[in-house]
Amino acid sequence: MRCGWVLAASLVVPALIWGHKAEAQNSPAAPTTTQSPASTAAPVVSEQADRLLKQMSAYVGSATEFTFHADITFDQVLPSGQKLQYEAAEDVALQRPGGLYVEWSGDLGDRQFWYNGKSVTLYDPATPFYAVETAPPDIDAMLEKVIKELGFSPPLADLFYRDPYHATRGNIQFGIYLGATDVNGRRCDSLAFVEKDIDWQIWIDTGPQLTPCKLVITYKTQPSQPQFSAVFTDWNFDPRIAEPVFTPYLPPGTEEIPFAPVVASAGPR
Repeated sequence: MRCGWVLAASLVVPALIWGHKAEAQNSPAAPTTTQSPASTAAPVVSEQADRLLKQMSAYVGSATEFTFHADITFDQVLPSGQKLQYEAAEDVALQRPGGLYVEWSGDLGDRQFWYNGKSVTLYDPATPFYAVETAPPDIDAMLEKVIKELGFSPPLADLFYRDPYHATRGNIQFGIYLGATDVNGRRCDSLAFVEKDIDWQIWIDTGPQLTPCKLVITYKTQPSQPQFSAVFTDWNFDPRIAEPVFTPYLPPGTEEIPFAPVVASAGPR
């Protein structure tokens, strides 16, 4: 499950840095070694957990357009090991094949992200700078480019793919179904998954809209194991999004700066 973004530019705009998948993809290649039996064991995922994750992914991924709101909390770890908790809100508008707008506002700053089928634009309203880069004509390909070449992704990006199940399932080592519970008045099925670097739990509405209700990620390989959580509301699958939503709105006087491309590592010597 991917949650992260960073504005990487020749003149770096202050940004939130999350995103275990982007970090993993951009880290130096490890030397080839003989894997332990634990690392080569087949994933163990309960049939019910796998089925519910697949059904949610098919429901969200098949939508031509949607909007949603997420209330987010996340930890920042101090050098002393103390965890500080911050809050943010994220609003998303998606229209396939080539429209995505993400607006983030939070305790540590705001971000705006536009994708119009031709380019991506990332803007920090606290600064006079923005960055633009050409992009492929569909959302899936665009996300792969910004993750691999630009080193960031919009928060909750796994939900933007045509097949969120494919985007998440490959890293899962263990998964279980925990039962049904209420999240903000919605009856939701709770699932828990284990990956190498993270543990995560997702609550999925029991229907008729099989949408995420809540998500919690624990970054277990990072000091003090910080967490990221999102509570989803206002899912709308018939929002009639106007095209200008995907056109960047930048105040007069803002200056374009380039993204700093991710430099591939040569690996160990």
